Amino acid sequence: MKFIFSYLLAIIVACLWFSCKQEQDYKTLRSEVVARHDKVMNDADLANGQKVVLDSIYRSVKSSGNKPDDLIDSVALIEVIGGIEKANNQMESWMNHFDPDISGKSEAEAIDYFKVELKKINNLDRQFKAAIVRSDRYLDSLHIEKRKALH
Repeated sequence: MKFIFSYLLAIIVACLWFSCKQEQDYKTLRSEVVARHDKVMNDADLANGQKVVLDSIYRSVKSSGNKPDDLIDSVALIEVIGGIEKANNQMESWMNHFDPDISGKSEAEAIDYFKVELKKINNLDRQFKAAIVRSDRYLDSLHIEKRKALH
């Protein structure tokens, strides 16, 4: 009987210990958010490098006074540029609202806050990746030789 009670007590203690260890703390989540932000900023730099090329193409088509030829799909060009601008604007908005300081929040509130922020920054990551893919496809369609330097 003593053996069974000791065994059950050990199992309960082990379960409680493991359940507490698996709970994320706000510092870990905050570090994940900041690390993801840094990664997204690298993607933003790449997207903005591509935007410079796209803007240049747009300006040259617009300033020529001619209608774009079949090679330049100006509607697609404007959409690709707009996608990068939208991702940039949302990233700027996120950075302006993100607050790593948790003063006045409980541990649970801080965890919830950083979980939400991690979802937001992951969404921004997807937006920049999609913008880069669209930009790559558009630039590939133009057969620009020096474009590889952007990556």
